[in-house]
Amino acid sequence: MRAELIQELQLLQNSRANKFADELADRILSSVDAVNEKVLSSMSKRGNMLMLLDKRLNFSTLRKLRNRFFKP
Repeated sequence: MRAELIQELQLLQNSRANKFADELADRILSSVDAVNEKVLSSMSKRGNMLMLLDKRLNFSTLRKLRNRFFKP
């Protein structure tokens, strides 16, 4: 009887430990996912801004070269 109670207590402790570990892992994973989302979003925005800047720079450079060498 005593051995059965000890075994039952160990099973209960293991169950609680596993539940706590699962909840902790879920919290960590959700926070990591949130950080990844923010980083990817900011990198995407920065990339888009750089592409737009490059496009504007190319157009303005081409316009200056055209005005400089092909005067109407």
